[in-house]
Amino acid sequence: MRELEFFHYHSGASIWHRHDPRLKLLELSLWSIMALASSPEVMGVIALILIVLLGISGTRISRMRKPLVFWAIMAFTIILTAGSSGGTGSADRLVIGSCSLPFNPEGLARGALRAARLLTVLMAGQLLSATTDPSDLAAALRKILFFLPSSWSSSLATAISLTLAFIPRILDEAAIIRDAAFSRGLGSRRSPLRRMVSLGLPMAEATLRRADLTTEALLSRCYSENPTLPELRIKIRDLLLSLGVILPPSVLMMCIS
Repeated sequence: MRELEFFHYHSGASIWHRHDPRLKLLELSLWSIMALASSPEVMGVIALILIVLLGISGTRISRMRKPLVFWAIMAFTIILTAGSSGGTGSADRLVIGSCSLPFNPEGLARGALRAARLLTVLMAGQLLSATTDPSDLAAALRKILFFLPSSWSSSLATAISLTLAFIPRILDEAAIIRDAAFSRGLGSRRSPLRRMVSLGLPMAEATLRRADLTTEALLSRCYSENPTLPELRIKIRDLLLSLGVILPPSVLMMCIS
């Protein structure tokens, strides 16, 4: 699990790493709305932009193989579920050669579109989490939520940033426990229940211990609801980059509508 890059922050010097986090949050929101509500052509343009930006930011697809396989299985399940919920007549079934399958072609197309929308939104979330430092994200959320009471905005921003920073630590602990269990022969047990107990209990203990250490670290640094935030400044480069990734799908959506 330690080698996974899915929803992990990785430091870098790419143009997207240096992009203002407030604009990243805005772009994530717009991409998600357009991908879920617009035409397939607009969604395809957004997916292409996200793939290019993931490549620019240095995301390695080879290290995301396990989560990608999982989401591919989920997408395939969505497609089959939508296809099987179509018409039941023989005229509504998918025919391949002389074989009639219990799937509706229109249902399969709808399911494929839903799966593509889901994967597009996931790519947008991956791009944000992999290129945005949690502390910068917390500062951006505090500035965006300025209209809320200070205690509310600071608590929400801290919770989100700590969650993004804490997930990789939990996966590291899980990998260490898994390796230790297999080296002692505990992970090779055939019973799923016994494996769950032998791996789950140490994992729960390690997670709680890690949470206590994080709390003590915050207290020892005199954590407060109004900490000194990283300086955020939107530059001309950020505005041009934001326009470059938002305008193409927006123009296409207006032309189609």
